[in-house]
Amino acid sequence: MRFAEKLRQLRDAAGLSEAKLAEASGVSFSSVHEYGLGRRKPSFAAVVKIARALGVTCEAFAGCEDMADEAPGAAARPKKRASAPTPPPAAPKPKARKPRGK
Repeated sequence: MRFAEKLRQLRDAAGLSEAKLAEASGVSFSSVHEYGLGRRKPSFAAVVKIARALGVTCEAFAGCEDMADEAPGAAARPKKRASAPTPPPAAPKPKARKPRGK
C-alpha cells in the first residue's frame, strides 16, 4: 500500500476531511492534499504530526511501500548555514589636492 492510500484510509476512519486534518495536524492544507494525491512525499516530521492528528502512531505508515526505504528525517531538507553579512563597500578615498601656485 502506498502512503497516499494509507492516509486516505486513516483519514476516512477518523472522519476527517483534508482541511480538518490539516488544521488538526498543523500541516498546510496544500501539503496534506498533495500527500493524499501521491504527488509529494511527507517529511518524517509531517508524518508524526499527521499520525497524531489521526490518533495513531507514525508506525501506521511503516508498511507503505513508497516510504519503506527512507530513514526518519531522510526527506527533510538540510539546514542552510547562516553566512556572515557582507560589509558595505568602503567609502572612496578623497583625491589628493594639488597645491595652488601664486
